[in-house]
Amino acid sequence: MTRALSVGIALTGFMFVATIGLAATAGGRQWLHRVDATLLGERAMDTLARLRSDEDWSTAAALRPEQDYTWLQAGGAPPVRIAHALGESGSATANTLAAARRAYAAGFRVLEVDLVEESGVLRCRHDPGPQGDLVQDGCTFETLMTALPSDAWVVLDIKTDFEAVGRRIVDRVTGTAVAKRVVFQLYRPGDFALFNLWQAKASLPGPILTTYLAHRRIDHVAAEAGRVGVRALTLPIDRLPALTLRPSATAVLVHPVHNCASWADATRGADGVYTLSSLRCVEPSSLGSR
Repeated sequence: MTRALSVGIALTGFMFVATIGLAATAGGRQWLHRVDATLLGERAMDTLARLRSDEDWSTAAALRPEQDYTWLQAGGAPPVRIAHALGESGSATANTLAAARRAYAAGFRVLEVDLVEESGVLRCRHDPGPQGDLVQDGCTFETLMTALPSDAWVVLDIKTDFEAVGRRIVDRVTGTAVAKRVVFQLYRPGDFALFNLWQAKASLPGPILTTYLAHRRIDHVAAEAGRVGVRALTLPIDRLPALTLRPSATAVLVHPVHNCASWADATRGADGVYTLSSLRCVEPSSLGSR
């Protein structure tokens, strides 16, 4: 074995061990993903996803024609602004009725809420179980829809049993004006067939395809988003560099945008943001520009 070959094998082994070591820590995984997203277009992630699961967005059912995306215009243009966790994500008052009222007063008309089903109640929470220091002011799906004015939309981030919670919400809003103000986020390819069934019952607006649970490369998901007819695609802001295929009629929304640095990052290609109702940054004229 030549010295050069020995050195090459040693370096390869070192890089493999180093990569495994990085992947074992949260910070290391984030760094590896940034490299993969920026330099490789998430091809490493995509390869692992295809080996480990059957996630294939080409199997997602097409949406019914003529989806109502009025809520996108209500979010402002540009950027579309969505109040993250009712406008106060990351704070003790996230997902509270008080936060929703403050977001509405600040001009937000599209508000995202985390929902969990617990003891038979759809609660405004990011996680089930004890809430620690988080404020709880009786926010549930019912109280939220009652409290918000009729010109506001609610984007649902369902954290427990998507099918069961979604079916329960649809049963509740069918035949009411509330249905037109409830925007579902769809997480997996199979969710589109479910949504089609729900939309056949209730007058639900056009949904969002959100990718924070998706492990296939963003370009694969984006291409299929265009095929199924979804007009709102949400991705974590650290996945934005990997997006090179943009369906022409689809708005790209990113999260979290909780400071002016991430706001500036969003100007490099997004059409909208999940943000804090209190955030004030210089309005960029380039947001959403190609």
